[in-house]
Amino acid sequence: MKIKYDKLDTFLEQGYCSLGEVVNQQKCKELLEFIKTTRDFERDLFLEKEDFYAHPQYTGVNPCPGRNILEGLDLSFIEQNTVLQSLLSELLGEEYSVVIKKVICGVPKKWIPDWVISEIDKLPVPNLGAFIKPDYRDITYFHGIDFHQDIIDYKNRPSDFITLYIYLDDVSEVDSPLFIIPGSHIFGATTFPHSLIPHGDNSNGWLYSDRRGKSKLLQRHILTGSVGSAWFWHSCLLHGTQPTKLSQSRISLRYIIERYKSSSSVLLDYVNSNIDGHLSLENTRIDLNEDGKSILRGNIINGNAKT
Repeated sequence: MKIKYDKLDTFLEQGYCSLGEVVNQQKCKELLEFIKTTRDFERDLFLEKEDFYAHPQYTGVNPCPGRNILEGLDLSFIEQNTVLQSLLSELLGEEYSVVIKKVICGVPKKWIPDWVISEIDKLPVPNLGAFIKPDYRDITYFHGIDFHQDIIDYKNRPSDFITLYIYLDDVSEVDSPLFIIPGSHIFGATTFPHSLIPHGDNSNGWLYSDRRGKSKLLQRHILTGSVGSAWFWHSCLLHGTQPTKLSQSRISLRYIIERYKSSSSVLLDYVNSNIDGHLSLENTRIDLNEDGKSILRGNIINGNAKT
């Protein structure tokens, strides 16, 4: 398929696109400084142990309309960025729209109370939202997260959206950088936790299976970058992070952006037409009970998954 922008080549073949430092760095730094003024980003984030166990809540603890730190902020330096607009228009259609945008905070271990560490030990998705004070749940907090697809949050929804991810911090290999597995979108939507086996002595090699008889050897990439660096990827691309090895947070932005709902074909449709698998799932994950609490232990990305 002929495309206008060279940067989209890797999206066609590997399901993601690296944009480089495309977002205004000064504006990113100003946004980051504002976010940091809104709360004490250390132990004051967390509920007291007794308060949590008196009324444990595992769902409805992430940003949502009416509880999102980004609501009301001027993000035109991102949303009217001409490079992003051009690429997204070709990929999703001229009238693409934002499903959700939110701040993601990678939390260092030293901030987390010991009782919370015990609760999240070896969880595939250490989402800290359940343990955060309600006033601060306008941000999503993680301590690493296993390889997953972003369609995990959208049961029965077709793969009609992409993720845009922007670093607000400088991110090195020890700052909880994103790990992605290029080409892993090729099997479409698969159930979380995913079937991934490290390949030999190569820490970057992973054998990925769709559990339907197909498998492929793929290579992990680490996404490091400076403030303003951005990427976008397919909703079925496997990605995750290890916990930060430092004592400070890693704060980023994540957008979910959907294709223009029209009858005309867009580039995302072409990519989807080449996927050898399902574009949606009735059940995207098997790691949670009916209350939203994790019932599985083991984390592939950290090398401690149970087989």
